[in-house]
Amino acid sequence: MKRVVAVFAAFAVVALLTVAAQAGSKGEQIFSQKCAMCHVIKGKGGAIGPELTKIASKMKENDLKVKLENPKKTNPNSSMPSFKTLPKAEMDALLGYLKTLK
Repeated sequence: MKRVVAVFAAFAVVALLTVAAQAGSKGEQIFSQKCAMCHVIKGKGGAIGPELTKIASKMKENDLKVKLENPKKTNPNSSMPSFKTLPKAEMDALLGYLKTLK
């Protein structure tokens, strides 16, 4: 019985790690499609917006979400478009990726 529980627990851990990795890669893909033309991460990307390589060490998740949904709230002169209409799954994936940038 202990062996069955151990095997099940190991399977659950692997499944969770796989889901987390897929979410991270999905978020990175969304960033590449929607953000990289303006923002630099690790030396790659556009130069219109601020450098985001360590954004998660500067902003909390909720602040990042507010910035994505309403960029003019904190900077009325921002040329960044709102991503308020981004589907929830895509917003969650993008935020998950941005949270890895420390």
